[in-house]
Amino acid sequence: MSRPVHVELGPGAIWTGILVTHVSFCLLLSLETLFLPPSALGAGSLFLAALMFGAIPAAVIGWALGLPLAAALRPVRNQWWHVGAFALLGGIMTMPFGVFEDPPMPLATIAMIPAAAQGRFSVWRLVRIRNDDGAAPAPGV
Repeated sequence: MSRPVHVELGPGAIWTGILVTHVSFCLLLSLETLFLPPSALGAGSLFLAALMFGAIPAAVIGWALGLPLAAALRPVRNQWWHVGAFALLGGIMTMPFGVFEDPPMPLATIAMIPAAAQGRFSVWRLVRIRNDDGAAPAPGV
């Protein structure tokens, strides 16, 4: 009898995903300055500030939300579902900060959706598809 298939993340995949998500989010968020008056904070300044001050929260939130979601998605072999689930989680997670803030900053939510998807997509090659019967792992397809 065949055992179920599950997805395993390779070594360093979680940190790689968190790093790519954080840098992508900071880049996309800094594009928000294109819509601000010229006297406001510049894109480079916002990018560096978000990168520095958001590193620890990104690591904590990435571990706290990314690991349970990855564990819940272990039986799902299709990695596109993983990418979509992480994008959805990124949007839900930032909605209170981006949409319900006063004044609203919907670009924060809009920036997190592709950043979270890109973070999961970046570890695509670090994923192994494994059978529970101990068969050799297959690279993520």
